[in-house]
Amino acid sequence: MLHLGRFGGVDETRGWLLPVLVIASLAHGAASMAQDPQPKVSDCPPMPTMISVGNAVDVFVGEKGPNPVYRIPAITRAGTHLLAFAEGRASLGDLGTNDLVLSTSEDGGATWSAPRTVLDLSGRSINNPCVVTLHSGEHAGRVLVIVQSYPAGTHENKQATGLDGPGVCRLHVLSSDDAGATWSEPRDVTASMRHPEAPTVASGPGAAIQLRSGAHAGRIIVPFNQGPYGSWTVYTGFSDDGGETWSMGAVAPGGLPAHANEVQVAEVKGGDVVLNARSFHGAKQRLGARSTDGGATWSTLKPIEALPDPCCQAGLLSVAVGPRHVLVYSGCDSTTARTNGTLWISLDEGASWPIKQPLAPGFFAYSAPVDLGDGRVGVLAETDNYKRIRFTPVQLMIPAQ
Repeated sequence: MLHLGRFGGVDETRGWLLPVLVIASLAHGAASMAQDPQPKVSDCPPMPTMISVGNAVDVFVGEKGPNPVYRIPAITRAGTHLLAFAEGRASLGDLGTNDLVLSTSEDGGATWSAPRTVLDLSGRSINNPCVVTLHSGEHAGRVLVIVQSYPAGTHENKQATGLDGPGVCRLHVLSSDDAGATWSEPRDVTASMRHPEAPTVASGPGAAIQLRSGAHAGRIIVPFNQGPYGSWTVYTGFSDDGGETWSMGAVAPGGLPAHANEVQVAEVKGGDVVLNARSFHGAKQRLGARSTDGGATWSTLKPIEALPDPCCQAGLLSVAVGPRHVLVYSGCDSTTARTNGTLWISLDEGASWPIKQPLAPGFFAYSAPVDLGDGRVGVLAETDNYKRIRFTPVQLMIPAQ
């Protein structure tokens, strides 16, 4: 891996960097041929992989803006705008009087607007933002945000079962058709995306997706985990009509002795979907599964050996880098603490994760990557002991196949 320093360093150094790499590779090959006229393929030097990590900038800072605390990042790109979401909290507690807050950028993440509240439900706590910008269909360009609301001041393990009443966890969808300038009233979709026997449910948090290919192209898929508390399972909700109506897929089997909860999904070749979930105790690795039917059913959850997990949410993104698509995973490079923010890259749809890039040393918790186009990625992440949510731009240059 090659660290080029500032975000602009890739373009500035490309003129001299590539000839140097080529000369070095030829010299190495000549020396090898002198010793062995028929070198094995496995002896050849790997192609260089370059990842440039740019300067991190603050998006949400505690005690600045409408709330003392900001947690649980989510981010999407809508045209030329980036929309960053978080829970605006009165304290670090998960279920207080949380609001949904938004900050936007019009220059690729270099600068951000002051945060503003886009959803405040009296007596309810807003949690787990999960966001997607639609790229096809009648509502192409629309931004959808899925959240839950809980009775304020309670705990996830104290929610009622059933679908109605003030003591139940409710699901809401709100939308914007003008890149976040204005928002619809929240629409209650509890009955179509939550199992009545599950006392608690959480979308993402992070990103939902809309499929681009395959038999279910155009389908919106929202990843969920559900309780009871401490015995989590994961599934997806989906819509084939631009978010007007919703259905639920099957629970992903397996995962024990750990329990899969906070979960993200990404599209891979042919419209298949891969799932990446947090291990809620009992394991030190992420859990993964695959769907070949648009999220309706899943293969058995299995540990992802290359991806450590200290029991923390993480981000997953499918992104085009030149002619090929890769998976990007953002998470903690630790099995014991929320620290060492790192990017992993998979070139084979999540079967392996051979490329690893340090992103943010020190405290690092929940994160959400976003595709900026042209092989660029941005990562919105909690840092500084939950005092800041920061945006870090990254340039990927993956060798063509």
